[in-house]
Amino acid sequence: MKKSKTNFPIRFGQRKKALKKLLFLALLFTGSLQAQLTKSIDITTYYDDNLFRSPQPVTDFLTDFSVGLNYTPEKSDMNYYYGGSWLIYQDNTLRNFSTHSLGFDYSTLFGKKNAHNFYMGADFTLRVNGEEYNYYDYNQLLAYSNVRYDLDGIFIKAGYNFRYRSYSNLPDLTNTRHFVFVQANKSFDTRTTVIVEADLGSKSFGGQELFSGSVGSRGMGRMSSSHTSSSAIQTPSLNQAVILTRVTQSLHDKVGIYVQYRKQISLTNETSFINADGYFQDEELFDDPFSYESESYSSQLTWVMPWAMKLKIGGALLSKNYISEQAFTSAVDTLGLGGIRLDDRSNYYIKFTKTINLKRDWVKSLRFNLDYSYIRNESNSYWYDYENALIGGGLQWNF
Repeated sequence: MKKSKTNFPIRFGQRKKALKKLLFLALLFTGSLQAQLTKSIDITTYYDDNLFRSPQPVTDFLTDFSVGLNYTPEKSDMNYYYGGSWLIYQDNTLRNFSTHSLGFDYSTLFGKKNAHNFYMGADFTLRVNGEEYNYYDYNQLLAYSNVRYDLDGIFIKAGYNFRYRSYSNLPDLTNTRHFVFVQANKSFDTRTTVIVEADLGSKSFGGQELFSGSVGSRGMGRMSSSHTSSSAIQTPSLNQAVILTRVTQSLHDKVGIYVQYRKQISLTNETSFINADGYFQDEELFDDPFSYESESYSSQLTWVMPWAMKLKIGGALLSKNYISEQAFTSAVDTLGLGGIRLDDRSNYYIKFTKTINLKRDWVKSLRFNLDYSYIRNESNSYWYDYENALIGGGLQWNF
């Protein structure tokens, strides 16, 4: 689906204008409400030993610089926010990109004794890459609404979210996504909580370009191709159902653990959709969740330590069965001779944070974090059989 990357028109000027408008709104917002804003700056640097998640590893150091602005008017249930993030590569500098979001959240109590909650919100997000990789640029609109009912100790939550994402330089990827869910949450005297959830999702795409008469080559750990002819078809919608069960247990006043089972079932038997052939810090393009069925087991231990420190240790085992994607048996296989792609993935992580509350005029708190994560993805497709480890740390200022 995402093969011919240079055939689409360059619209860098349009992206630049849209970014200027978004930043102008954020600055106007900041200037008019300066005294009532909460602000944060976050700088995280980490080492990635397999940048493109490939059997041919490429290493790099990355820095993520983020800013956040939040404003909640007095005696109001509304919250307005802006979030900006700039991802900077040390060696692969042409891949630098930024994302910018502007939106609002709303929540209110209702019902007898205000026992129930209503939530809604929306945001607009813009991703901006350099000219070399601007085919990953997108505009996105996300909106959601849900309610939470307190029914004598059992909490029922149900909701809907909508997302429209437009790739101006890859119009075949433009898509609309719908999700509805219902969740039940029950706590017991043993300090055990059981959560059960069911989701139903649908994703539809714009026109898809298919190519024939191609000559394949390999590079950067994924497939790139040149093509001699093309035709356009409509990609069938992708539909899925998800069931999830989570059990959380408080082991101590400061220690808790959860275990979770999740199963994702495809309601689409066959599709012409194919995942992107390169990993560029955007998991959806690399591995769209609607393109496979899956089953996973995960767990996390959280320890709230003395002196405002927190430690999280967790991991997951995930198996994925792809709907239509073929497996490539070797670096020279361009036909996909391995049958349907099957992946088994394990990942583990450790996260440590330390918060210092200063409560001064110029800074409210500082938060330090150290993170390590490891992924082992075993696949019958050569290009998706890889290991990936990241280690890094950061500092966040809250004003």
